[in-house]
Amino acid sequence: MKYYKDYDLEDFLQDESFRRWVTGEAEATEGLWEEIVRLYPDKRVIMRQARELILAWQEPVAIVTDQQLEDQVQRILHTTRTKRPTGQLRLRRWLSVAAVVTLIAGFGGAFFWKQYRGTDTPGGSAAYVPPTSGALKEVANTGKKPMKVALPDGSRVSLAPSARISYASRFVREKKREVYLSGEAFFEVTKDPQNPFFVYANGLVTRVLGTSFVVRATDTNVEVLVRSGRVSVLPLKDLENPGERNTELLLTPNQQAIFSVKDNLVSKSITHMPLELIKPDQDAGFVFENQPVSKVFSVLEKVYGIPIVYDAAVMEKCSLRVELSNEPFFTKLDIITQTLGATYRVSDGQVVISSEGCR
Repeated sequence: MKYYKDYDLEDFLQDESFRRWVTGEAEATEGLWEEIVRLYPDKRVIMRQARELILAWQEPVAIVTDQQLEDQVQRILHTTRTKRPTGQLRLRRWLSVAAVVTLIAGFGGAFFWKQYRGTDTPGGSAAYVPPTSGALKEVANTGKKPMKVALPDGSRVSLAPSARISYASRFVREKKREVYLSGEAFFEVTKDPQNPFFVYANGLVTRVLGTSFVVRATDTNVEVLVRSGRVSVLPLKDLENPGERNTELLLTPNQQAIFSVKDNLVSKSITHMPLELIKPDQDAGFVFENQPVSKVFSVLEKVYGIPIVYDAAVMEKCSLRVELSNEPFFTKLDIITQTLGATYRVSDGQVVISSEGCR
C-alpha cells in the first residue's frame, strides 16, 4: 500500500505512475495525482520539484513568449501609476531543473589531472576513477528509469538512465568521501562536516558538506546549480594547488557555476529556473497593492534567496500594483522591470537593476 503523505522527492521520482503522469502517458491514474495535491497540499512543492527533474531528464524546454509577457505587462500598466515600459522583451528559454544542485558535466574533453585516468563507456563518456589503489565499486543504470543507489555513508543517489558512478569500497578515506560520475544523478548527501563529500565530473570538483544535488552530463560544460545548502566548486587541476585556490567559487541556493571544459574557466550566475526556497506570505503572496518597489524586491530576495541590487534613492518613488502568481522568477523580473521602465542584468550570481526612477 502506498502512503503518499510520507513520500519524499526520491519516492516521487521512483514512482512509475507519477512519472507517466508527468510525461502525459497516464490514463487510468490520470486524476490520482491531482487528488494527492488536494489531500496533501504540503507535497505540492516537492511534487513540482520532482516533475521538473523528470522533465529535465527528458530535456524539454518551456518557452515564455513575447506576446504572453506583453499581455501581462499591459494588464499591469492599466492599474499602476508608474511610467510605461520601454525596449523590447528579451526571449527566455526555461530549462526545467529540480532538486538541489545540478552539475552538467562534459565528456570527451581532456581530463586535467594526470593522476586520474578515464574509462570509456558505451556512450562515449568518461567515468573517472581515483589514482589510489584499492577496489572500486561501479554502479551503472542500463534501464530506462531512475535507479536507487545507497552509498556506504547513508547518502542516496538516484541515477538517471545511462548514468554511472564509481566509488571506493572503503568509502571514507583521508577524511574524504569521493564519487566519480558519468551521466546524470540526483544526490542526497548525509551531513558529515568532518568528511566532506566530493563529486568529480570532467575537470570540475564539487565539494559538499551535506545537501542534495543533481549531476548531468553534456559534452562541453559542467554546471552546478544549488537548491539548498552551500557548495564550493573549483577546477580539478587546482584542487591540490594552493596557489590557484582563488578559482574556487562558493554557491548558495539558486546560484550556479558554469565550467567550460575547453577553456578551463568557471563563472557564477543564477540558475535557469530558480525555485522558491520558502513559501511567500500566505495572505499576500506575490500580490502587491501600490507597494514600494523596495518591498517587492525584498519579497523576491526572501523567497528565492537571490540578491537584488538597485539604487534605492533613484527608485524611491517607484511603486507597483501587480499580482504575480505562478510565473517563473525571471518572468516576474521581466514584468516588474518593464512595468517600471527599468532593465536588469545578472552578474556574479545576483540581479542588478538599472532605472532612471519614476515620476
